[in-house]
Amino acid sequence: MLRSLNILYAKNEDISHRNMIEALEFMSMNVRIVTDGEKAYEEYQRSKPDIIISDVEIPILNGLELVEKIRQEDADIQVIILTKCTEVECLLKAVELNIAKYLLKHSASFNDLKNALMICIENITKKKSKLLKHFNKKDYYELNSQVLYVNEKIVRLDYHERDFLELLLKNDLRIVTYKEIENEVWKNNMSSAALRSLVRNLRKKLPLNSIENISKVGYRVVTVNN
Repeated sequence: MLRSLNILYAKNEDISHRNMIEALEFMSMNVRIVTDGEKAYEEYQRSKPDIIISDVEIPILNGLELVEKIRQEDADIQVIILTKCTEVECLLKAVELNIAKYLLKHSASFNDLKNALMICIENITKKKSKLLKHFNKKDYYELNSQVLYVNEKIVRLDYHERDFLELLLKNDLRIVTYKEIENEVWKNNMSSAALRSLVRNLRKKLPLNSIENISKVGYRVVTVNN
């Protein structure tokens, strides 16, 4: 999986980084290298990498300042910090910034780096699994792109169908009440006839028995995520 990921590496000019770069290039074909925090932030905005590896000791914005700035708009991107700093203050700041792994630069081995990247991959995989809602082994809805796939084909939904389905999927561990549906999908008075029509049309597009009606309460969706 590493070869399919984009990695941004923010490093200082230390010649000792050659081994780190060679290790990254060995494990991944998609490594972008920058040499200060400002360039790293610009590259992050431009390319939206999957993983950031950063020295603390880089110019303009140091590594922790860089991550703090990125965290203001992205709480989930995976970050590995490399540093010479062993002070408690640095460690606590890294914890606060939700760093995947904190590696000491001059003692980190190839296996240390690989293990850190494996932690990042596991976190990325968990995040992606939350965005895919499977009705069965092959049919699913992708919350991030708002696309329904049935029999390996994209199925078109109108905006009411999409909003209703997403409301059910985001609450797939419980029944969604009629009142919630009215507030979230219609934004105003909802007729029972309009809701029945919407559900009838949506059921035709979904795998069989994907939506259940609970009399006088509401609806629930049946997924393999439950």
